[in-house]
Amino acid sequence: RVNNEDVADVSPVGLLPKKGSINLDGLNVDWDKLISIPKDYWASDIDETLKWLDEQLGDDLPQDIRKEIQKQKDRLSQP
Repeated sequence: RVNNEDVADVSPVGLLPKKGSINLDGLNVDWDKLISIPKDYWASDIDETLKWLDEQLGDDLPQDIRKEIQKQKDRLSQP
């Protein structure tokens, strides 16, 4: 990205490295498993994060942050 190279794919949780953009020589890594996005896990994590923020900040949580969290949750619910 620094050199305007196309090395990332857009995902519901942000940018993920494209296959082949990271040197994994000598490592026994399943690329697809490495960058998988288990939607149930992420949805649960988002709910827990929002619950914690509500407990800690309540109405002081900026609406922009709440909106971004909701947008991420919406992205995860898409096929």
